[in-house]
Amino acid sequence: MAQLMMHRDVLKGYHKLPTKVQKRVASFMDRFQADPSDPSLHVHKLDETMVDSKVRGANLPDGYRAIIIAPEKGDTYLMVHIDVHDKAYAWAKNKRFEMHPKTGVFQVFDVEEMQSAVAQQPETFSPADNYPLSGLSHDNLFKAGVPEPLIPAVKAISSDESLEALSDYLPKDCRDVLMGIAAGMTLDEALDEMLGLDATPAPELVPDGPGDFTNVAKRANFDLVLVKGEEHLKDILQASLEEWRIFLHPYQKKLVAWETKGPMNINGSAGTGKTVCLIHRAVHLANHLDNPKDKVLLTTFTTNLSITLKAYIRQLDENAADCIEVTNLHALSRTICTRSGWKGRIGDDEDFDSIWASIWVNPELGQLPMTEDEMVNEYWQVIDANGIDNEEDYLTTVRSGRPRISRKQRRQAWPVFRAFQRGLKKRNILTVEGAVHQARLSVEQKNFHKYRHVLVDETQDFSLEALKLIRSLCPIEEGFSDPLCTVGDGHQRIYRTKIPMSRAGIEIRGRSRRLKINYRTSEQIRKYAQAMLQGIEIDDLDGGQVSIAGDHSAFKGPEPIIAPCKGPIEEAKAIVAWVQKLMKDYGLEDYAICITPYKPEIVTALTDANLSILQLKPREVDPGKDEPGVRLGTIKRIKGLEFRAIALACADPDDPMNSLAKAEILDRCERYVAATRAREHLLVTICH
Repeated sequence: MAQLMMHRDVLKGYHKLPTKVQKRVASFMDRFQADPSDPSLHVHKLDETMVDSKVRGANLPDGYRAIIIAPEKGDTYLMVHIDVHDKAYAWAKNKRFEMHPKTGVFQVFDVEEMQSAVAQQPETFSPADNYPLSGLSHDNLFKAGVPEPLIPAVKAISSDESLEALSDYLPKDCRDVLMGIAAGMTLDEALDEMLGLDATPAPELVPDGPGDFTNVAKRANFDLVLVKGEEHLKDILQASLEEWRIFLHPYQKKLVAWETKGPMNINGSAGTGKTVCLIHRAVHLANHLDNPKDKVLLTTFTTNLSITLKAYIRQLDENAADCIEVTNLHALSRTICTRSGWKGRIGDDEDFDSIWASIWVNPELGQLPMTEDEMVNEYWQVIDANGIDNEEDYLTTVRSGRPRISRKQRRQAWPVFRAFQRGLKKRNILTVEGAVHQARLSVEQKNFHKYRHVLVDETQDFSLEALKLIRSLCPIEEGFSDPLCTVGDGHQRIYRTKIPMSRAGIEIRGRSRRLKINYRTSEQIRKYAQAMLQGIEIDDLDGGQVSIAGDHSAFKGPEPIIAPCKGPIEEAKAIVAWVQKLMKDYGLEDYAICITPYKPEIVTALTDANLSILQLKPREVDPGKDEPGVRLGTIKRIKGLEFRAIALACADPDDPMNSLAKAEILDRCERYVAATRAREHLLVTICH
């Protein structure tokens, strides 16, 4: 029986097709797979008009045509394009549709288009000395996934500018490998990190030639999904068609199914698909639970992200979702404390201020080693965050990111911190981190169960005590496989200073992998956002420094717009004009545009321009296209979301964007997070 795979572009454009065409394509699936030679399907060869003899046309209603690629070996066919008659055939005419004989990846490319692009390269691209690609032999370029007909053109690439200019004409798989090599990776490293391929693939996954489509569904795959019939197509299309749900990069697939004997970690810059991997891995692990009583835990730092991920997991696999507990760190801590018998409550700022006030008026207080404000900061950032409850631990703890103080000063400070903790106990309240500490003790005392698998997002924002809690919930000591998977990015640390996971007993050396391809943000926005953090050493979550060599985006877009503004009124007008232009000239829907941070003047200007608005609220999922309105929200609220366009309103003179070099690291990271929520368009207003 024949199989039919659909290209992602067909699925993305499916809802735009006329209704009659949609219905015909759906019914076409079952009939074609039963008998691809059925004459009623009107599938015909196009040998005389196509460069590639494998191209077939299929008649659809209203003059539409489907472009189908027939195998020279195997029984899998590929539906790669649908359009009206002339446009469909013009699109396919000069393209080649091949399985690369070395990598086994399906590729679409146009030799003439590539050669023309090489000939038109500007002379300003001066060759770089010892450029990494220049030293690759014909065989190495072929191993890298470059199609044989494109190798002469690729050998002419002699600089990063030249590679970037020609990247649009290369199959995306070999483009990514070449970018990795250009950034300093070896060929084998680039094949592994960019494609998820072993240096020597399994024999059954290596095609005999460009037309061998045998086992194509099992090979490294960027853009194809196997559609098992009309009902399967309906299932795919009924849910919202987020690409993350259907398509995974081969390297992401490798990490989803990677079986480890200890904790593993996935890091990568914003937009590289870390959370996508985590969601799919959670479902994968849930579907392989041996004991029906076992559970998978997926926890995040923020409430907002946990709500979003819970909805995503249910979209992906409803059955698996029943085995996965999704919650945020602080809700998890409260749950553990409550189930372990704690009857108190989490304190608020008013409670804490009252305790501090009672301490400062105590006549027996004595001389402080720091100011009162500095003492309070020391408590929250060192004592509370590290779960310290005795003087000896305070004297020996690592105070990352804090001003240096002597051992004598710590001894002077400890009685104050002890008094604060006694004040908490007297009122039967806990701080948020105190609840984390209490939860960890409860788990270690076996008052709360462990999970079979634990997965953690936003790990960069977890405190030392929170990491210890996570470790206590994992079956690491039991020696079970896949006990813990953490995901994080030092670029996006917006709540606290860096803490190596090894300090919490979480050993990830040898089991940490980095994603380098950005799918959410254009290359122009990615570069702009990365420049915000220039000069800052970004850690790998375990004490090392992360390398961004080879990081790049999968697509290009307009350059970010930087708009100097004189005051809030001018800023609001600039943002409204930008929103109107996006909707008129680019066809963006209002729900695809977000403005951060929330400012009353901007709300008024949007309303006066008859533009709908929707404020993103804590603990509520963004309704997407189901509810119109330009989105407005705080930077912390939009973390974990993405939009086609983001306006970063920073025209206040005191905004860190106006003096990045002097800004605090957390403020710079926060603005990096905001900018990288944008897919195609970014506006940044600054003080004139």
